[in-house]
Amino acid sequence: MYIKNIFYFLNKKNYLNKNYYFKSSKRNILINKNMLNIKMAIYNGKYYIPFKITENKINNLIGSFSFSRNILLKKQKKNYNRKK
Repeated sequence: MYIKNIFYFLNKKNYLNKNYYFKSSKRNILINKNMLNIKMAIYNGKYYIPFKITENKINNLIGSFSFSRNILLKKQKKNYNRKK
């Protein structure tokens, strides 16, 4: 039902050429071939993360492109002041 509303809105007004993002908080939507070149913004719990749907992202869930947790690349070492 949600995807039909997006396509209805796209056909009614031509937003494909403009910089318009569809905001959604639903992360379990499957990407179809009909959704190519649509710009979306997904809510991850804090803010909306924008991305564009391309051919590589077909048959994946939308929520897999917006991480809800921070990824720490390097662990910080704790420096203790030791007496000599």
